Amino acid sequence: MKTYITLIVSIALMSSACKSKEEKKDAETTSQDKKNYLHVRDFLGSEIRYVDSLPLGISKYVTHPTRTDTTYIQAPEFDQFANLFLCPELDQQTFENEYDETSFIDQTTNAASFVYESKNPKLHLRRVDVIASSNGNSNNITSVYLEKEIKKNDTTIIQKLLWKTRKSLQVTTSKQYQKQPPIVEQTKIVWNPE
Repeated sequence: MKTYITLIVSIALMSSACKSKEEKKDAETTSQDKKNYLHVRDFLGSEIRYVDSLPLGISKYVTHPTRTDTTYIQAPEFDQFANLFLCPELDQQTFENEYDETSFIDQTTNAASFVYESKNPKLHLRRVDVIASSNGNSNNITSVYLEKEIKKNDTTIIQKLLWKTRKSLQVTTSKQYQKQPPIVEQTKIVWNPE
C-alpha cells in the first residue's frame, strides 16, 4: 500500500512539474509575441498639449486650386485640425491588433522609419509612417504621416496628414465625387517657422 501511495504521489508531482513547465513556456511565448509598437497617439497628444501651452501666434495657410489664404488662428481652431490626427484606430490595442509594422534604418540620414499598414479594409486609417532620427544618445520622432480613406455614399475622401515635431501640421484633403475630378484642399498650420 505504501508503494502504491508513493507511486501516486510521484505521478502527481511529475504531472505538476510538467504542467508548470508548459505554463511557463506558454507565458514566455505570449510575452515574446507581444508587439512593441510606437505609442503614436500618446506622442501626438503630447505635441498638441505643447502647442496649446505656447503663447505664440499660430499661422494657418489654406491652399485652394487657385489661391492661398493666410490667417492667424487661436488654440480652439488649431485643436480642431490637430484632433484629426488622434484617430480612434491609434488606440494602442487596436493599433497593435489591426496594423502590421515594418521598420528600417537609413544609414545615410541615420533615421529610422516605422511603417504601419492596416490589415482591415474597414478601418479609415490606412497607413501610419513615423520617422525618428538619432540625436546623440536619444531617438527623436521628427514626423508622423497618416493616410485616411473615408467613403460616404458616392464620395471618396482621402486625407493625408503630416505632423512635423515642434513645427507644423499639414492636412491635404481630396474629395472625389462619382465621375468627377477630385477637389483638393491643403491646410498648413505653423507654430514654429524655423
